[in-house]
Amino acid sequence: MPPVPELQGFLAQLPPAPAQRPSLEQMRATVIASSAQLPKRPTEIAGTREIVIPGPTSGLPARVYTPTGTGPAAGWPLIAFFHGGGFVAYNLDTHDGVCRELCQGAGAVVVSVEYRLAPEFKFPHPTDDAYTAVNWLGEHAAELGADPARMAVAGDSAGASLSLAAALRLRDEGGPRLAAQLLLYPAADMSGHTDYPSRTENGEGYFLTAESMKFYGAMYLSTPEDALHPHVSPLHSADLKGLPPTLVLTAEFDPLRDEGKALADRLKSNGVEATYRPGPGLIHGYANMTGFVPAAAQVMDDAAEWLKQKLS
Repeated sequence: MPPVPELQGFLAQLPPAPAQRPSLEQMRATVIASSAQLPKRPTEIAGTREIVIPGPTSGLPARVYTPTGTGPAAGWPLIAFFHGGGFVAYNLDTHDGVCRELCQGAGAVVVSVEYRLAPEFKFPHPTDDAYTAVNWLGEHAAELGADPARMAVAGDSAGASLSLAAALRLRDEGGPRLAAQLLLYPAADMSGHTDYPSRTENGEGYFLTAESMKFYGAMYLSTPEDALHPHVSPLHSADLKGLPPTLVLTAEFDPLRDEGKALADRLKSNGVEATYRPGPGLIHGYANMTGFVPAAAQVMDDAAEWLKQKLS
């Protein structure tokens, strides 16, 4: 079956790839402008505010989303969110709708963190930012009206990769104990050592392409050895034990579909409480498309409910 009808129309309207790749600045501006044009679902939250989280070398801009109501005496649950974009693009504004929906649906304070982008800051700088930010949020949760004992990480695509890297570092290096992690179509294996059929089947024509993934990898990684690092390719990690309950979401027409499923299977085999949910008829990036794709809206509502239950 093809993608759901709303996505067929969306894909048909995408402009053809230019004969010459635009500059990095042009690409970033284009994807931000395109994201702003996507319809958004209405949400009801108490509000947002901007903060700066002390980073490894400089401040990390972040946006705090607070639910409506008074909240529990100990504070709301807390979700640290990291946006996707191939480690090179997007920002707090492009994923504002996603964070508003998670805030409302999960009944949690959501903090969307702006990490440093490649190629200006290659691996491991973005993972350093994610780990540092989650540690800071755990220490300062009360100031945000949140409970550090009920904390999760979440992200989409590259942001899911950073969320998982942060979870691994918290396990190994110390920090707040996570109660859950939500991984939306994660990039889980950048090594190129495994043949995932979905990378070939969905490598063209479904928004995220095989060519763009190669570009993102070249921008993010400095050496071939980096691609095998467990914080880049967790499927090559020697041990995924001890991670928090995890929900892995994929999309049927996504090049990353098969490695997402493989990640969920690997987590289960390592004793992690892992739930896997496919996205029938959906494409990469559907978390940003809930305003016009009912099937995507349902998946995201279910994900928010999963977080709500795990953080209760």
